[in-house]
Amino acid sequence: MHTDVFVSYSRQDRERVLAITRRLEEAGISVWIDQGGIDGATYWGEEIVHAIEDSKMLLLMASQNSIGSENVAKEVMLISEKKLPILPIHLEPVTIPAILKYPLAGIQHVEYFRGDEEENFRTIMRALQRAGIEAKIPTAAPKEEPVRERNVVATAHSMHSEQAIAPGALAVLPFDNISPEKETDYFSDGLTEELITSLSSLSEMEVVSRIVSMQYKGTKKDPKTIGQELQARYIVVGSIRKMGENIRISAQLVDTETNRQLWAQTYKGKLDDIFDIQEQVGQQIAESLKLKLSLTEKIGLTKRPTVNAQAYDLYLRGREYLYQLTKQSVDYSIQLFEKAIELDPRFAAAYAACSNAYGLFFSLFRRDDHFKDKAQELGLKALMYDSNSPEAYAALALSYYFRHDYAEAARAGQKSVDLDPDNFLAYWIVGRIHYNAGNFARAEELLNKALRIEPSFYSTYNDLELIYNATDREPLVEDMRSKLLELLPTHLLKFPDDSRARLFYSARLAKRGRIAEAKKEAEQAMLTSTDDPLMLYNVACVFAQLGDTTLAVESLRGAITAGHENFDWIKRDSDLDPIRNDPEYIELMKDK
Repeated sequence: MHTDVFVSYSRQDRERVLAITRRLEEAGISVWIDQGGIDGATYWGEEIVHAIEDSKMLLLMASQNSIGSENVAKEVMLISEKKLPILPIHLEPVTIPAILKYPLAGIQHVEYFRGDEEENFRTIMRALQRAGIEAKIPTAAPKEEPVRERNVVATAHSMHSEQAIAPGALAVLPFDNISPEKETDYFSDGLTEELITSLSSLSEMEVVSRIVSMQYKGTKKDPKTIGQELQARYIVVGSIRKMGENIRISAQLVDTETNRQLWAQTYKGKLDDIFDIQEQVGQQIAESLKLKLSLTEKIGLTKRPTVNAQAYDLYLRGREYLYQLTKQSVDYSIQLFEKAIELDPRFAAAYAACSNAYGLFFSLFRRDDHFKDKAQELGLKALMYDSNSPEAYAALALSYYFRHDYAEAARAGQKSVDLDPDNFLAYWIVGRIHYNAGNFARAEELLNKALRIEPSFYSTYNDLELIYNATDREPLVEDMRSKLLELLPTHLLKFPDDSRARLFYSARLAKRGRIAEAKKEAEQAMLTSTDDPLMLYNVACVFAQLGDTTLAVESLRGAITAGHENFDWIKRDSDLDPIRNDPEYIELMKDK
C-alpha cells in the first residue's frame, strides 16, 4: 500500500505528533505512522522498511527525544539514500547531531513551535504540494500571501494555452531596477541570477548562461533582436521595485520569433514573500513552456537558499561589496555576511561568501592568520550545509593555497568551476593558484575565462600581464598594460580609497615613463595602510619600476617583516625585475 508521507518521531512526542497527522489526514494526505512510537529500544522491523520504501516523503518530527533515536536516524538515512524529499518539522528548539547533518544539509525546516500554528501548518502543506503530493491547503488571510496582479495580456495567454510550444533556448534578461534608490541594483541582479540558476536545472530546457544574459543589463533592444543574437527562442524580461520592506516584481515570457507574450504576472508583497514569488515565477515559466518536470526538478524549483528574507537581502548586499574588491568593501562585506549568518545559522551561501571574503582579505590586504583560519572554518561550514556549493569550494581552494597545499587547492578549485562554469571569482582564484605553481598555460586559460565573465575586474589584467611577461610575449604584456591604464582611472573615480588599485596604476604609469604621474599616485596610495604587508609589497613594486632600488628593497624588507611570505609570487613578479641583481635583494631572498 503506497502512502504520501512516512512520519518519523519519538513516542515521547506522541500526542503532539498525532495532532499534526490527524490534520494531514483531514486534508486528504495518506500517512504511515507507527503508533507504538519509535525509540532506540524498539525493534526496527521489516514492516517499517517497506513503509518507508512505499512513501513519497518523510516528515521528521524533530525534538530532543527523536534526534537522539538510533531508529529515527536509520529512517532518515534510508529515505535519503532513495533521494526522496525530507521535511524536518521542529517541535521544539533542537541541535542536529552529526549523524543527521549530512542528510539534512541544505534542507529548509518548519519551526512548528514558533509563531502562528495555522501558518506553520499551511507551510507544511505547501511543502507537500511542491513534492507532488495533492493537498488541500487551508485558506489564509489575504495579507499573509503576496498579492498577484494578472497582467491584461493574461487573456491572450489563456487563448494560446492549448497550442504546442516550439522547442528553443530560454534567456533570462537582467530585471530592470525601477526602485527610487538605484543602489538596490544588487537586489534585482541577485534575483535574476537566482532565476537563471533555478531554470538551468531543468533537463528539458536549454538556458542561456548568466554570463551572456547579464551583458544585456539596461539594453533597449527589442525581444526579436535579442533572441537572434542569443539564439534563444524565448526570453524572460521583468522589473523590480523595492522600497524598504515592500517589493513589486513584474515578469513576462516572450516568444521572440512571433513576439507573442506567453505569460505575464505582477507580484506585490513584503520582503518576506520573496521566496514564494521566486518559486511561483519559476513554476509558471515551466508551465507556460509545457515542460514535463521530474519530481526532483519540481522540488528543485522550490529550493530556497535561506528561510530568512532579511538574511538573503544582507547576502545579496554583501556580494555586491565583495566584488568591488577594495579593502573597505571586502571588510564591509564580511560584516554583512556575518549578520546574515546570525539571522540564519544554516545559510550555506552566506558561509561560503564570508569564507571567500576572509580569504581575499588575507590574500590582498592583510596577512593575519586570523583571516586565513576563518576562511577555512567558514568554507567547511558551508559544505556541511550544502555539499555542492561552488563558492565554498572556491573559498577552500584559496585556503589550501595559503597553506601551501597546492594539489588540494587545485582539486577544490576545479570542483568549484565544474559546479558553476559562470563563477568568475572561482576561475580567478584557481588561475592564481596555477600561476603560483608555475603552470602558466593552465593559469592563462582560467584567467581568460574569468576576464570574459567579468571584464571590469582589474586584478585579472594584472595577473595575465605577469603570465605574458613570464612567457616572453611582449605584445600581450603591452595589451594588458594598456587595458589597465584605460580601466583603472575610472575604477579610482568610483573607489578613490582603493590604495591597491592606485599602486597598480602607479606601476603601469612608471612602465610607460610617466614618472611624475606615477610618483603622485604612489604618494596618494601610501597615505593609508603604511604598516600593511600587502601595501608595502606593492610599494616595493612601484619603487622598482621608478628605478629607486634602495626604497624598493627597503619596502620589500618591510613587507616580509610584516608578514608577506608569498615568496613564490615575489620571485615571479615582473614588477620586481629591475632589482633582481641588487646585492641587498639577493641577500633578502636568500634561502627563501
